[in-house]
Amino acid sequence: MVSHKGADVAEAEIGTEVIVAKLADEKKTGELLPLPRGFYAAVERSFTSMGTGSVAELQNRRTALNALKAKRTQKLLIYLAYGKTPPEHLPPEEDALYQKLLSTLNSGEAALPKTRKIKILIKIPEVITNKGRKLGPYQEGEIVQPDDPDDAEFIINNKIGELVG
Repeated sequence: MVSHKGADVAEAEIGTEVIVAKLADEKKTGELLPLPRGFYAAVERSFTSMGTGSVAELQNRRTALNALKAKRTQKLLIYLAYGKTPPEHLPPEEDALYQKLLSTLNSGEAALPKTRKIKILIKIPEVITNKGRKLGPYQEGEIVQPDDPDDAEFIINNKIGELVG
């Protein structure tokens, strides 16, 4: 039986119906839903146990699995973008992806200086960051030095301004 609480998968085979149901559940919410820790391994075992089964069934299962992985990856990226912690029990494959992406993002932040002077590239009346802070108004060519490193990063990442010496 497949557990929905994040425990290990006790079932050797996960059918297309289960994968499609998980995908439908993921599409209904913006939250990353728990999957059993051994979910992906059990799905892969189901592919090998199908042997010479229906090619159409195999393709349907693979398509459903790829769509589920894509949806869950999209949600992981959203969690990263907003600094939100993912659910505690992620399958190891997703946890590894999340940790690698987080490490990559954090290493990029370390390379940027803490206090930055930024030249504004475009005239902006006011902009609200993804953390809800208001920035601006700014004039094109204006040099600013935001107090908060997140604000500086927001300006640079959104092509509103660029670092200056």
